[in-house]
Amino acid sequence: MNDTGLGEPNVLDLEFRGLALLDSPWSVQFARGTRGRRALEVYNNGLLLDVMVETAFSSHVLRGARRGSRDGRHSVLAWGHVCADGSAPSLTLGRAATPLLGAITTPGGFWLALAEGDTDRVVAHAPDGTHARLRVRAGWSR
Repeated sequence: MNDTGLGEPNVLDLEFRGLALLDSPWSVQFARGTRGRRALEVYNNGLLLDVMVETAFSSHVLRGARRGSRDGRHSVLAWGHVCADGSAPSLTLGRAATPLLGAITTPGGFWLALAEGDTDRVVAHAPDGTHARLRVRAGWSR
């Protein structure tokens, strides 16, 4: 593992209720953003998808959502900035609005959620009643 100089390893080995991030096509790592702020990079099979930089306000509670597979196992990764109260939003998947459990927060005000399966949309519900929705794209597509 490398160190970003922020006191943390940059490659994160995360576990989401029994589903390990490293067993999926997804990976995330810390980096240094502008003015020394913490950044979180999101990858699909080694290809950079997104970079979020630590901010004083949560501009994108739901920043991204992608679907992919590794070894025939499908998964969906969703990510964003924490809500105003510092918590991860509650999330639902698909047209049936299946609850997605296990979103985790990271230093820098970010959250990540990983689910097995395949879906076409993710909705993030903030504690203040607002919500954001995204269509889930294939792994590396733009």
